Amino acid sequence: MSSDKRDLIVVDVETTGLDVNRHWALEVAAVNVTTGEELYFVPALPTGALDQAEGKAMKINGYFTREVYAHRLTTDTAWPYWLKLWDWLKGNTLGGSNPTFDAAMLNRAMEFNHGCLPTGYGKPEVPPFTPAPWHHRLADLSAYAAGALNIDPTALPGLNVVCRSLHVENESEHSALGDARATAECFRRLADKAAD
Repeated sequence: MSSDKRDLIVVDVETTGLDVNRHWALEVAAVNVTTGEELYFVPALPTGALDQAEGKAMKINGYFTREVYAHRLTTDTAWPYWLKLWDWLKGNTLGGSNPTFDAAMLNRAMEFNHGCLPTGYGKPEVPPFTPAPWHHRLADLSAYAAGALNIDPTALPGLNVVCRSLHVENESEHSALGDARATAECFRRLADKAAD
């Protein structure tokens, strides 16, 4: 894949909190802005992950009220989703409304899942864990939108502000898929605006 023909893969991760070294991904969604394909899954969690969750984060993301937990996968059943996501991201541009945070959470969760896979005699081959397969430059919606919308770049407009400015409806705020879809649509509209 040539450097000028990367797909933009918008990823959103809902988490148990904001500490990348202590908290975990609860919900993962990706939208390929180039093709329109979507991927969504609720990954396995390590033992005790919910005990360390921040109450405010859990309230905002609605993990219990939306019954996200009912769709949680095991490490074995989540693995094909992680492989697909890593394949999508390989050499492409990871984008989002907070891509640096999401990228760190993705690496942590993928490494955990990889480490839990059964290995040894009679087990399927497990490829080595490859962190951060995406292009090293991330697409940050706040930075992209600031220039296009004449917003001071230090104001760091969040997803809600960008959605309002571009008349994009987020049909499921603070859910991974809802935020990923809204972010992807914002990127599309900003690209159209730039093309005018």
